[in-house]
Amino acid sequence: MIPLVYHPGYNITAFGLERLHPFDSRKYRRIHDALIDRGLRRARDFTRPNPITRSDLLAVHSADYLRSLRRAESLARVLEVPIVRRLPAWVIDWRILRPMRLATGGTILACRLALETGIAINLGGGYHHAAPGWGGGFCIYADIPLAAKRLHDEGKAGTVMVVDLDAHQGNGSAAAFQPWPWASIFDIYEQDLFPSRKEPEDFPLAVPSGLTGGEYLTLLQNHLPPALDVVRPDLVIYNAGSDPFVNDPLARLRLRIDELVERDLLVVTLARERGIPVAMVLSGGYSAESWRIHTDAIEGILTRFDGG
Repeated sequence: MIPLVYHPGYNITAFGLERLHPFDSRKYRRIHDALIDRGLRRARDFTRPNPITRSDLLAVHSADYLRSLRRAESLARVLEVPIVRRLPAWVIDWRILRPMRLATGGTILACRLALETGIAINLGGGYHHAAPGWGGGFCIYADIPLAAKRLHDEGKAGTVMVVDLDAHQGNGSAAAFQPWPWASIFDIYEQDLFPSRKEPEDFPLAVPSGLTGGEYLTLLQNHLPPALDVVRPDLVIYNAGSDPFVNDPLARLRLRIDELVERDLLVVTLARERGIPVAMVLSGGYSAESWRIHTDAIEGILTRFDGG
């Protein structure tokens, strides 16, 4: 079976304050439970990660940035929830940062399992606005660069490609990757969305607002295969944001749920046809349907690739 990485601690519950940001930080449990309800997995089938440690984080993040996370003012800015600045530091760490450290550990574990089995999915992660020296957009830790560097340093992945299909550019991941010649990014993002300053990337596709699902899937089918064939990576890390959904409040692309399901299956299929291991992380998504989009997409991948 395809490994699914999950920990109940992924879900951020900070006395209701998590509802002050449009990101549904409790969707991970809903995805987990729905996969069980649909008979795709049992509770014992999920693999639990350990939280990443500070020494692990220093492999990518600067010490100054990690120290800044002790200040409520800095965290309120990164999380875009102003009231966080009024919380005690221990509450922020317990209820917000620890879940993100667990999900970061989950991304590293999913990448490791993908190299062993061909495909693995972390039911969290995808904090692609976090860079070595800064965070933003509800992203604290650069989980994708941390995973890529760990496996590269261990000699398990000589080249890594990120396929980022969140509606927003993965500026943090791009900033981390710039000094690494062995890492590349393929990124389709809506050109007029956050972040205002875009980072250089290897294969950027900035698309206009209002792009339909058919147009989006055609772009993906036309541009991703040649990028994979040029780079020939040892690992693909797929950042599968659900915010290209037509009803997402923070984006203006027009993909239906079935088209997002097709998108995710296409990325995994294109990688596996080339014998490339692929680790999937969930990233952003701000509609009430985000958990359902991810659940349907994971079901499609499991139906196609489980046991084969």
